[in-house]
Amino acid sequence: NRLCVMVKQPSVTGKLTQLGLQIQPEGNRVGEVKENLFLNQVPHNRFVRQYFYDMAASSALEAVIACSEGKIPNRMKLQMMFPEVNPGMDSYRIGTLLELTRQVAIHLAEQNLRCRICVQQSLGVGIFTGTPKQLNGVATLLQRMDWQAGDGEENEGILGDYIRFGAIGTDHVMNKHTDRDGNVIEQDDVFLIVCPQNMVGLESSIIPYLQEMVEAAGDRPVILINPDLTDKISSQGQQSVRGRQERLDFEHSFKTIFEFSNIYVSGTSYFPILGSIFKESISAPWVAHQRRDLTNGDERYIPILSTEERPDGELIMETFVN
Repeated sequence: NRLCVMVKQPSVTGKLTQLGLQIQPEGNRVGEVKENLFLNQVPHNRFVRQYFYDMAASSALEAVIACSEGKIPNRMKLQMMFPEVNPGMDSYRIGTLLELTRQVAIHLAEQNLRCRICVQQSLGVGIFTGTPKQLNGVATLLQRMDWQAGDGEENEGILGDYIRFGAIGTDHVMNKHTDRDGNVIEQDDVFLIVCPQNMVGLESSIIPYLQEMVEAAGDRPVILINPDLTDKISSQGQQSVRGRQERLDFEHSFKTIFEFSNIYVSGTSYFPILGSIFKESISAPWVAHQRRDLTNGDERYIPILSTEERPDGELIMETFVN
């Protein structure tokens, strides 16, 4: 990939990826996107959602293991942006985001890892407080979901012991301790933070709370799910000028362990889908795909670009085939 980019032939990386997919055995094809997802159709089919849930959960576990071995830092992010989990689209479905979070948490808990799922609290001062629209009611819904954790169910006893809930801040980082009754309370092993983001108009940024929590977590993995840590418009400029570089450095300190984002005609037109940007795991390359409709009615994502870093829009469009 690096050599192709150096000689200004990035499209060759796509052809090499296509060749690799043909050679690799089925089930072990790095950079492959399943056929016939039909993400233009909303709501999505259940098997489509499960396909993404499984990939995200596997990539999270791989990253946590790599972190425990000292191969990668503990700051990670998982980005899933197909139509049902893209908050900028009318097709946004909160249930899909919750199901994704549940799948990742359960998959980690099955490996005896204690997960704390965190949803940011209301921000602001006095009457000027609020929660992002995308997260309104999410903390309550997460706890009311069917976790199959009742007596005799598949995940019996998982809640409270292996899966816990909280908000963002140092108060929600649990270390190993003994309670008043002499019971040993185990520490949180992994933190899943759901869609942390700033709000337009508020003079409070989520980043200071997040920074404190990450520092309190020490070397334990912190995974941000669909974060949006960019500054928003605020009346006194707190999110625009003061400490901006520090916030940017903190945002960029999180390493992508998984991403699937669709490519559209423009930033304001969400259909039809042109393709996708895909990073399957922490060790996988970035692969851009072009979506093609076949004459028999099938749909296929064809690799057209593969890079070591996330490709920008200009490079992707140069490699697209008309």
